[in-house]
Amino acid sequence: MISGCSTEKMAVRFALPLVEGQYASLQEEADPQLAENALPANLKMMEGFLKADKKNSALLTRLSEGFCSYSFSFVEETHPDRASALYQRGKVYAMRALAVETGVKNLGKFNLDRFNAALAKMGIDDVPALFWLGQCWGGWLMLSLDIPKAFVDVSKVESLMKRVLDLDASFNYAGPHMFLGAFYGSRSKMLGGDLEKSHYHFEQSLALTRNLFLLNRVMYAKTYAVQAQDKKLFMEQLNAVIKASGNILPEQRLANEVAKLKAKRLLDLVDELF
Repeated sequence: MISGCSTEKMAVRFALPLVEGQYASLQEEADPQLAENALPANLKMMEGFLKADKKNSALLTRLSEGFCSYSFSFVEETHPDRASALYQRGKVYAMRALAVETGVKNLGKFNLDRFNAALAKMGIDDVPALFWLGQCWGGWLMLSLDIPKAFVDVSKVESLMKRVLDLDASFNYAGPHMFLGAFYGSRSKMLGGDLEKSHYHFEQSLALTRNLFLLNRVMYAKTYAVQAQDKKLFMEQLNAVIKASGNILPEQRLANEVAKLKAKRLLDLVDELF
């Protein structure tokens, strides 16, 4: 083992449990501002580790998740251009993770048929990298609808998250259902939206998480309820988020606190949205 692995790589792999512990600690954080300030240093630390172990798929996947979560939670509403770049950065890390795990390189450059064929060969072990690839890619798409290339990628992102749904619908607190709910609910029918599908996926996400993962409810209100012009549902979901205890899901305290902040901002916009 020693002859086949550099000292730096061994050090990184011994440090991974500490990285995971730090990541879990951030997810349990009750103070969003503290987390916002801490996350960039955490991400840079992991990028430093990656320089010593460039094909570490666990690190690559964590970096994809980290850049996606940071952008969604703290950047995209105030600095969309910066958020777009961060989503792209996370997408590259997820692509690299999949290349290490499956041997499939340049997945994003495949035509749709070849793309779907590659997805069909991927299995349950590839779900984390696939999911965060879809989240980063989808986050970028929603901020780039004025770019013609973005529309070319829509079908690939849809196929990608459907594959994740087939493999593990409950992954990351019903994340595939929440993603597809927002995916179909954030656009008009003319642009590929589908309110019936959106409603189904959001209801599934709430059922699977027993309403404990509050971001599902925020995205339900922000996308489906607004597109359907269902003000009653919008108010119900967001008020339920604000009233809920932040500690109803301790291991995702930060996500739930972020959800509360987003819910308050959306309620302030109710007269503009309806």
